[in-house]
Amino acid sequence: MPTRQPSISFQFLRNYMEKFTWRDKRTGLMTTGYNPPAGAQDLARVPFHVRFVTGKGRREEGNAICLKVDRRKHLRMIQFVESGAIRYLYDFLVIEVDGTRVLSH
Repeated sequence: MPTRQPSISFQFLRNYMEKFTWRDKRTGLMTTGYNPPAGAQDLARVPFHVRFVTGKGRREEGNAICLKVDRRKHLRMIQFVESGAIRYLYDFLVIEVDGTRVLSH
């Protein structure tokens, strides 16, 4: 009987890629989470390190932030922090996020 390959849900990728950081109004502390309040101060996206395969088969990696997500197509628009280049990334082509190996196919 073949062994089953470990796999993850696409929700796992959301835990790494879609984080925000903001200053809490009541305490004044920096808070990290997924849904910032409407009047959040110092709102910024948390960068992550990603390694992925492009649609043409090249492997790319770097620190990036997630700009937009299409959950139906499992497609993300990311922007690299160093160069500012914008790429579209399919969830099933991700190899590694923040040092965690991803097997989503």
